[in-house]
Amino acid sequence: MASTLAALDQHGLIERRPDPADGRRQLITLSDAGKRRAEGDRQARREWLTTALQERCTEQERHVIIEAMALLERVAER
Repeated sequence: MASTLAALDQHGLIERRPDPADGRRQLITLSDAGKRRAEGDRQARREWLTTALQERCTEQERHVIIEAMALLERVAER
């Protein structure tokens, strides 16, 4: 984990600050650049999935996927 955080820090994607409750610990959050990068990555994945579903699935299969996603959301709420 330390090497992953060091790489993110080196690229300016995270911010570190002392934990006010425990000075031995650090709180780590995404920097503004990190938030932009994460959102860009999410957008790229959404675009890939949209294209893949359009190109590889029939209309009926896409409806099945939508129904399955609704069921998964319901299960995850509990």
